[in-house]
Amino acid sequence: MATITTTGPGMGASPGRAAPDDQASRLRALVEAMAGAARPQPVTTAGVRRVPVVAIASGKGGVGKTNLAVNLAIALAQRGHRTTLLDADLGMANADVLCGLVPGRRLDTVLRDAAGPGLGSCVVEAPGGFLLVPGAVGVARVADLDAGARQRLVAGLADLESRSDTVLVDTGAGIGRDVMSFATAADRLMVVVTPEPTSMTDAYGLIKCVVGQAREMDTPMPPVSLVLNSVVSRHEASAVSTKLIATCERFLRFRPEVLGAVRRDERVPRAVRARQPHLLAFPRCRASRDVRAIAESLICLSHKR
Repeated sequence: MATITTTGPGMGASPGRAAPDDQASRLRALVEAMAGAARPQPVTTAGVRRVPVVAIASGKGGVGKTNLAVNLAIALAQRGHRTTLLDADLGMANADVLCGLVPGRRLDTVLRDAAGPGLGSCVVEAPGGFLLVPGAVGVARVADLDAGARQRLVAGLADLESRSDTVLVDTGAGIGRDVMSFATAADRLMVVVTPEPTSMTDAYGLIKCVVGQAREMDTPMPPVSLVLNSVVSRHEASAVSTKLIATCERFLRFRPEVLGAVRRDERVPRAVRARQPHLLAFPRCRASRDVRAIAESLICLSHKR
């Protein structure tokens, strides 16, 4: 089965399996950073990692980030990649709603159940063939979890990587501590932005924070990919991405890359209301074709690094 591999800053260059100690150390550093350590150690990727982690984020809410994450997971699964989607939007998780699922266990209940079976017990098979970890409800931050719960999160994340070819992380919107930790520790950061001025401004703010944190802590920057969502045409997508890239180059001396665009499609809200991913409900609609193209671009970009 094919795997997405990356050789960008701080990432492995071949698909060999990472040593368990290296992997656990990286995940532990990630969770400790989210837990609010005064000066968390930089998250490193010593050794070769088999599974790439792609964080999907946005500067503001309401841009279709979770919808994109769900349908991208399906598109990757359809390409033969064992894909796991971790709904890490703590407190406001809804990937399961978009899939028409009613999970019996969620991330927060698992993390708080010290005697329970662990994170794997809440993993569900979602429509389209990917695995979903339903997000937490009523947990504002990982910092609100006790040490035992954080350790269970470390162990659970390591288990997810061992069962997957690709792990997608649907983060919350904005620049909160959890979002920033996932964004800077991932192998790739995907920033979802719409043509709305508020979305563009907040997307720039997110990228600025990620760049600034990486430079402050002297850690490698993950590749940052832009996905333009709900655009009326490819011309509009090009105009928006050109403006955002120019702003990043001028003020941050950093250039994000464009992964693709999803055109506005009336069948997307129809699928949402039906609690079905549009890639399954309307596989030939414009939005579905665009998401499949983004999946292909993600695979191609990853192999080139």
